[in-house]
Amino acid sequence: MAFLGKMFIAGSESFKGKYKSGISFSLLKKSPITYVYEIENGSWQVEFVRDSIEVVARTTSMLDIDALQSQGFSAIQHGLDILSVKGIVSTHLSKPETSNIGVYCTNGKTVAYVYSLFDFSMGVSAEVKHIDASGNEVKPPPPPEPIWNESFRYYRLSQSSSDLFEAYRNLFLAFESLLNKICPKQRGEKEGKWLKRCLSLVNSTTSLAHFTPTGNEDAVEYIIRSQYTDIRCNLQHAKFPSATLPHSCISPINVKQAYSELIRIWRQIAGSYFNIPTGGGVITYAGFEMMMTSGLNEGATISYTSDDLPPHSDDTMVSPQGLPVYEFVSTHYKGQTRPGVVRLNAYEDTSDLSKNYKKPIHRVCSKTRSALIGVACIEEGIIVSGVDGWESIQDFRLINASQPITEFQT
Repeated sequence: MAFLGKMFIAGSESFKGKYKSGISFSLLKKSPITYVYEIENGSWQVEFVRDSIEVVARTTSMLDIDALQSQGFSAIQHGLDILSVKGIVSTHLSKPETSNIGVYCTNGKTVAYVYSLFDFSMGVSAEVKHIDASGNEVKPPPPPEPIWNESFRYYRLSQSSSDLFEAYRNLFLAFESLLNKICPKQRGEKEGKWLKRCLSLVNSTTSLAHFTPTGNEDAVEYIIRSQYTDIRCNLQHAKFPSATLPHSCISPINVKQAYSELIRIWRQIAGSYFNIPTGGGVITYAGFEMMMTSGLNEGATISYTSDDLPPHSDDTMVSPQGLPVYEFVSTHYKGQTRPGVVRLNAYEDTSDLSKNYKKPIHRVCSKTRSALIGVACIEEGIIVSGVDGWESIQDFRLINASQPITEFQT
């Protein structure tokens, strides 16, 4: 079985092995009650525990990790809806795109895991001075004022939102409005064809190639697929049954990724056509992957400990309190998994873990030969047993320091 504090996640040793897969996210505020909500004739069970910041969704299905993260997220939203309409509490999840804990199934085995996303803020800056023949600095004229258009309104609403899904909807409206100003949609023209025509025109004047994973993909096709097909069409249908509820089946991890990419695309286009400042230089996805590969491809490890000290920016040790530290049997660098995101993955069979460790695990940390680079802190601690494997998945995401905010509550 796998437990998060006193909350059962999934595994073979509780409920007679009924629940094969399960996932936990953190709430924005502690639950005021203990409450269990059954979904779809008991195939999903969502549990809240009084005074706990965690919520668990478990299922009788054997789900892989992608299906678990998507369906489990949706099941928890159902439970939160019920708590709200019953007048108990109205809240939501706290940054579900950055961490979750669970048990998934693969090749007939069950694996307990901890997923963490860490941001790497980087920036490029340069200062150019103009000197005249006498050696005097010539100050450049002030930049022109932005040329206002309707897309700016949607952009502002997006950046001021506290909700990731709402922020993305408004940003895509800003994107559509911007393109329509540059390349108006023709009567009867299908939206997909119009987007392709607009983006092709834009790409001919301001290259969009560096917004693709490697810079070698077809930029127009990539943007249409990753933004319009995969995200926008699933979020912005207005009528059921085509509509998708907010916080429903689309993974917040994917929406956050799409937002981070789209806001850079919007600002480049708006900068080229409407004089908005585009900020300092940016590091491309391909450049970020090269830098991270050189640091993580050899010698990076992931370890865990029962030390429950919260992470601090000055941390240099896996266990600041000097408690025993155990290194995963194998750690592998997986490279780029999404544009601007690289991954470290560590795994061991629980037979290896049980030889050394039966206490709750509170810190799961990655480090290179020279530095600690990621600290995942599990406040209530995870107890791993009744599963076949134990895994840490740590993603490192590029944040260009000069770019707008991409952090929202959900």
